[in-house]
Amino acid sequence: MSYLFAHLQSDYATLQAKQKSAATRVASIGRLHRLLAPHLPVSCQRALDLGAGQGELVEALQRLGCAEATGVELSISQVHQAEAHGCTAVSQGDALAALQSLPDASLDLITCFDVFEHLPHELCACWFDQISRVLRDGGRLIGHVPNGLSPFVGAVYWGDLTHLWCPVPESIQVFCRASELRWIGAYENIGASPAIKGQLRNLAWRVVRTALAAASTVEIGRNGCGEPWSRTFLFVIEKP
Repeated sequence: MSYLFAHLQSDYATLQAKQKSAATRVASIGRLHRLLAPHLPVSCQRALDLGAGQGELVEALQRLGCAEATGVELSISQVHQAEAHGCTAVSQGDALAALQSLPDASLDLITCFDVFEHLPHELCACWFDQISRVLRDGGRLIGHVPNGLSPFVGAVYWGDLTHLWCPVPESIQVFCRASELRWIGAYENIGASPAIKGQLRNLAWRVVRTALAAASTVEIGRNGCGEPWSRTFLFVIEKP
């Protein structure tokens, strides 16, 4: 392992300039709350966030009623950032090892935001196998990744030196099928707030996405309206 890569792993938050102020963190938790709320399983008490970073998603899950929401994060600098903000539910460790330590059908929900693009395909397959094993029937995986379909993805994908590949919905579905999970759908994420400015962004985005979908339809001869076009997308997968 090169010094740079080891340094990126151990001090990711600093090198990627991902330290967040208290106000920025509160806003981030609010966005995650709105993003997750429509997609939670019917019963959601036991949840695990893989690659939990600074703990915003864990806190969003707790506020959504997931009383036993915890997270695991490889980067010790990220864990320290979580602790500095009062989040003690994120532990340092390897996510695959954390999954392997859990009993079958022991979780209602697994979240994994902005992680799969950092993993080789073989390791992604191992993660999906373990996710399928530890989810209860009706439990869900909610993930978030850069969107290879979007013309705006470059700023997200190339802005992080630890990214290895750029997913599209079809590539995530391959892992889904291989692990005998059920694909629910892929959803756009433009991070707009419910305030007036956010509502205007949503309205403008509808115009932009219509143009992108039309261009895709012309290029491939298939209706592109159902595809996500934002630079990142959310996906939801369920254990049958």
